[in-house]
Amino acid sequence: MDFGDAVKARRTQLELSQGDLSERCGISKAMLSEIESGKKNPTLRVACSISLGLDCQISDLLDVPRSTRLEKLEGDKRRILVDPQSGVERHLLSPPMVSHGVQVLLFIFPPGQSVEFNADGAGVVEHATCITGRLAIERLDPSIEDNARVELGSGESANYAADEPHSITNLLEAQETRAFIVIDASRRGEPVVFE
Repeated sequence: MDFGDAVKARRTQLELSQGDLSERCGISKAMLSEIESGKKNPTLRVACSISLGLDCQISDLLDVPRSTRLEKLEGDKRRILVDPQSGVERHLLSPPMVSHGVQVLLFIFPPGQSVEFNADGAGVVEHATCITGRLAIERLDPSIEDNARVELGSGESANYAADEPHSITNLLEAQETRAFIVIDASRRGEPVVFE
């Protein structure tokens, strides 16, 4: 099942019309129709908005199979979304963990490219580790002044609440940047405390 089919199936399961989902996620009915019919691939930000409107994670819409007790995930079986605007690749590395509210992702950012993410909701936390290159993580709420941006080089990490819009940008203009991103939504709705 592709992303559009999964969106339609989840929407139908929740007994939502395209109009209902449009209102919930802020995406036009026409865009939703094109995505559901497979005529258009969503950007990562649009996919994120749709998943929030459907009360799930993007990975829940990627036809993730239920796991056995021990399973090797071959590289060619990864679920990959490529942002059509920026070329940023999102690789799901942990399909079995999605049902537990955890996603382990590899992001590959072409030179100078970035992705904006919508708020994932209260209680959702993310961890980013820059593998190669250099990236910036920036909160997009203009009212926040403290700790609004952090830059990471190879081997450096950051933890942050994902309850507000944020972006991740490759700061290198001539080289791709790779990063592991772990999204933990297992405590959605609870306060986030980093100790």
